[in-house]
Amino acid sequence: MQTHRKAASQGRRAARAPVSARARFREPGFNPFDVELFDLSSTGFRMVTFARPQVGKTIWVSLPGLHPLEAVVRRADGNDLGCEFVHPLHPSVAAHLQVKLR
Repeated sequence: MQTHRKAASQGRRAARAPVSARARFREPGFNPFDVELFDLSSTGFRMVTFARPQVGKTIWVSLPGLHPLEAVVRRADGNDLGCEFVHPLHPSVAAHLQVKLR
């Protein structure tokens, strides 16, 4: 089984892979809701949501099979958000999810 991964580029600490999955997203003080997850690496992810948290905001995301993970919004382009995990995923966990969620 082969997966397409984008090599870690300048400014990026881990290789990311395209995925297509639903995740649960929550801002502190609000109820969680579903979001679309599109890219995933051990250090972060890209998601699309109708919510528009500010860059620098701490959020929580629940990936399939994992407990909620703390992340920080690092980039926002409309409803497209790039987020960084506060505690990166173990590389083997990230690799497993990248295959499972594509």
